[in-house]
Amino acid sequence: MPSGPFAHVCMVVRDLDTAIVDWTKILRVLDPAQLDQRIVKYDEFSSGDDAGMKWATFVNDHGTEIQFIQPAPGTPMGRRLDKVGEHVHHLCFSTDDVPGAMEKLKAEGLDLPGGGATYNDPDMTWQKWSWVGAKSTHGCLIEVASPYESRNDGKWHHAPQKFAYKGSGEHPIFNEIAPPTVAAE
Repeated sequence: MPSGPFAHVCMVVRDLDTAIVDWTKILRVLDPAQLDQRIVKYDEFSSGDDAGMKWATFVNDHGTEIQFIQPAPGTPMGRRLDKVGEHVHHLCFSTDDVPGAMEKLKAEGLDLPGGGATYNDPDMTWQKWSWVGAKSTHGCLIEVASPYESRNDGKWHHAPQKFAYKGSGEHPIFNEIAPPTVAAE
């Protein structure tokens, strides 16, 4: 499981198995501890417009995880892969309150595809996610998702309170850089 709310970096790839082999070689040299746990791998995502995609994640207990998606042909993500090639698709941050986080991001005036709607995974009913658009992030989607963990069994499991919010934590300098766009309550 990721060691903090910044959960994973996700890349769209043409061949999931080749990506796993190549990144195993990279991690063997640069971050061998990321190979200690079994890869979480799902052979078919069964819902929505991108049904049929395969994905896998290198589990990391000490930092950010690396995830890959191989989209099914003819799906929106498959057409994007055909158009722009392999690329970083998104960065994922986790929170126990995805809908609440999306409301706060909306109040900040950020680009939220689907208006900040929250989605559920039918295969992992506890999993919720939404998106912050690339227009607001300067080029890469941000996934906002429920916290998860691996139990070294090749699957994800819900990890509520893993990154429980403990207060504002905001340093006063941040108000000088980006003043809040919502009136204080």
